[in-house]
Amino acid sequence: MTVTQCTDARPFIVKSTRKNEVSTATDAFNHAFAVPAYGQSPHLGECIESILGQSTGAPNILLGTSTPSLYLEEVASRYGLTLHVNARKSNIASDWNFVMQASDAHFLTIAHQDDVYHPEYLAAMVKLAKQYPDLILAFSDYREHTSAGPRDETINLKIKRLLCERAFQGSLSISSAREKRRLLSLGNPVCCPSVMLNRFAAPQFAFTESLKSNLDWDAWLRLADQPGDYLYCREKLLSKQVHPQSETSVAIANRVRQNEDRLMFERFWPVPVAMLLSTVYSLGYIANKPI
Repeated sequence: MTVTQCTDARPFIVKSTRKNEVSTATDAFNHAFAVPAYGQSPHLGECIESILGQSTGAPNILLGTSTPSLYLEEVASRYGLTLHVNARKSNIASDWNFVMQASDAHFLTIAHQDDVYHPEYLAAMVKLAKQYPDLILAFSDYREHTSAGPRDETINLKIKRLLCERAFQGSLSISSAREKRRLLSLGNPVCCPSVMLNRFAAPQFAFTESLKSNLDWDAWLRLADQPGDYLYCREKLLSKQVHPQSETSVAIANRVRQNEDRLMFERFWPVPVAMLLSTVYSLGYIANKPI
């Protein structure tokens, strides 16, 4: 390992704990998983193992952090990864931008350290990208898991799927700015760690560092005005960990998420409508409780 400066409740069965030996298939596709690690998440190893367990073979993985520690060095060493250290300690957007810029891959997935990928995630993304070469991003459906086990059909998940179907209307792709903005106008149904970005389609793209919670919603909205398809895979290829220490749970608890929701809705709707939508939208946060 090098450092560079600059249970049955498991959601999916991961059989591979291989080292980061890149397969010819994923290398030819030029895709990478960027993992921004923060603190000492006990779920980081399972996240990495799910990436190494992709059916396409072990892919490129970039592990980055702004909170270096012996724990993260040990994790990197265990999986044969280089730990890239961001000396600029700022916020979550800074960490995401750092790992994104540390990779020169054509296609990039920003993996959240608490989440787990289905073994067919990358294969599905490769298939979509070959079918729709003008994509700017592709994403998949997802499920959630807590310490009590997986959960597939919460009210929050059902609403997000309805928002996706409202925009895609049975298709795999949408291309006009109007269609892509419709996808995002009643909330953000796009699960961030399920997204594969085509970086060549948006070479100047970066997450907005003034935002603490809705940086992904803001990002998809800005990309919606650029040429390129949004692709939607309806398979559940990711499982999001729901626990009180997650970034989402913390943002909800201190009301950062609610305030940023209102600001996002105001980019689509008049202020009174935005305030109403924000209030209704916040009811879905009940589903973010671990139990």
